[in-house]
Amino acid sequence: MRRHQWLLSHWPLTAAMLLTACNPDFAAMAERRQAYAEKNSGDINIVVIQDIQKSNYLNGVLLAAEEINQQPARLLNRPIRVNVEQGRETFNDIKSTIRRIAINPQITAVLGHRESSIAVPASVLYERSKIVFMSSFTTSKALTKHNFQYTFRMMPSTGIKAEQMASVAKTLGYQKMIILYARDDLSSELAFLFEDAAIKQGIELVKRASFFAKETNYRSVISQFNSEVFDAVFVAAPSGPTGLMVKQIREMGIQNPVIGDDSLGHTNEYQQVAGAAAEKTIIPSIYAPSEHNAMHQQFIMRYHDRYGDKPDYSAAQGYDSLHLLAAAIERAESTLPSLLASTLHNMPAKVGVTGIHAFDQDGEMRGKIYTFKSLLGGRWQNMPAIHMPYLLGRFEKKLQSREGTRQNITQFSQVFAEPMHEDDHKIFLLDLVQEILQFKRIGIVFENTVEGRKAADYLLIKTLAERKNLTVIDCEVYFSLLAEEDLERAMIDCYGKLSMNADVVYIPSYRGVDAQFLHQLYESLMFFKIPAISLDERSTDPSFSFVLSKRRDVDQQSFSDLAVYRNLLSNLKVHEFAKRIKGLPEISVNLINLQNFGLSEDTIIELSPDNYLYANETLELEGS
Repeated sequence: MRRHQWLLSHWPLTAAMLLTACNPDFAAMAERRQAYAEKNSGDINIVVIQDIQKSNYLNGVLLAAEEINQQPARLLNRPIRVNVEQGRETFNDIKSTIRRIAINPQITAVLGHRESSIAVPASVLYERSKIVFMSSFTTSKALTKHNFQYTFRMMPSTGIKAEQMASVAKTLGYQKMIILYARDDLSSELAFLFEDAAIKQGIELVKRASFFAKETNYRSVISQFNSEVFDAVFVAAPSGPTGLMVKQIREMGIQNPVIGDDSLGHTNEYQQVAGAAAEKTIIPSIYAPSEHNAMHQQFIMRYHDRYGDKPDYSAAQGYDSLHLLAAAIERAESTLPSLLASTLHNMPAKVGVTGIHAFDQDGEMRGKIYTFKSLLGGRWQNMPAIHMPYLLGRFEKKLQSREGTRQNITQFSQVFAEPMHEDDHKIFLLDLVQEILQFKRIGIVFENTVEGRKAADYLLIKTLAERKNLTVIDCEVYFSLLAEEDLERAMIDCYGKLSMNADVVYIPSYRGVDAQFLHQLYESLMFFKIPAISLDERSTDPSFSFVLSKRRDVDQQSFSDLAVYRNLLSNLKVHEFAKRIKGLPEISVNLINLQNFGLSEDTIIELSPDNYLYANETLELEGS
């Protein structure tokens, strides 16, 4: 067993030894908390650990609490009270604070503890005293490997991070890599997991070397590989040592791209230490706000109104953590510890500003993923679409585990990476949504003329049906001939037919038909729990369940959005890479609709959609 794995797996044992030094009665603490929750109708008390960096995490939590408390019914007609405790550098330093929290029966949940070296052992006490613990930034696998019921991870694990980083390396054309890592437990864990993931991607590891973070001269390490042929360097270490390592790598003539941990983008330390050498660094990121995402824009506006600044990833994590906890309390209709924890484990997925959130039975985060950024011109810039090959591959594995030996499962990660005709691309988008929803009958309204069939994508629907052995439920309407009143009557009749006979309805672009009338038709599908799907990226009707298209963050006519990739590619030309990335799908989902329809969300969680469709009133409820 590797040393870092031993240390991580023994953190809970170490914590137990330390915390029982004064023989605290955990069972009595838990009983008092249970009794208090059963009778209390006053404030819902939570504790937030303000990290020593004084990040915006607390600001995000306080904004969420303010929004929840401003609701007419608040939360179970009770206010949330946020109690702030100051974080410390080590577990020993904060041990007395953790004990004090555990002894207080009024505390329902704890949010925070940024460092894994504190969060993992602290989870032992919270578990034994039955306090729901939502760890804000801990990625260590040790946090969720002990069958705890009250511990929940708010970040994708180190394993997910490593898999995504390896996928990005493969997508950028990297065939040979160097792995460097500091000899602390978390850096070692990330490096070993990346190594495993890279090998699975077919990447050859030319050299692996470790170093002590406190050193200031890494040239002896660099000299071990500076004469080798490789495409990129992977570095797992804290920000300062990584900056110094990269600076010395550049000084020794190595200009290859560097892949590093997300912590490099959390402060300015990495750039201050590395200087210009930090260019061509790639990092994962948990928060990438999009102008196309209404929830993102609403959060940015509210945060700016409250604090006069833009929110960062810490603020977003705090905001999502409390809103997720509040959703569980509301669903459980109680703050009883066991009921609240069980609800978090089993409640439907919830969308936040950092992605889709769902927990498994170990408290592991499902759905939420990393996007990626690269340093270009001294600024971290988003790398559009680079996370999609990983998601499509993950989705394929889910299909394979569900379908077993079925032969006709489309390899979406491969087909969307190849240039194809526009009509073929639409068919594969429809194929993707069919695998998500598993429908057998697809409905469509069209005009049975050459132009009408083309406008409605009728032939594409028929092609999909032949490939997937589906039934097309069609209904003809002569849009070009009927007066408005007759047209609307004919469409009402058609949608009535489709509502009774189809599993889903495909919505083409109905030009010249009143938008309000169309919205009423789409709402009728919701009443019958029939998902509506569209391939028009302009579709924003909240009655739709799925909108799939080519990606809007990639310019389909030029390479302008791909400038961030220009110096990061290896064994690929920019135009070759552009062909691979431009066809990747963008997926928008109305998750609430699908949950109300009783449809499985498992495959949607695996795909972690880009955007979500909401009615205005629903968006208000989600964000306040």
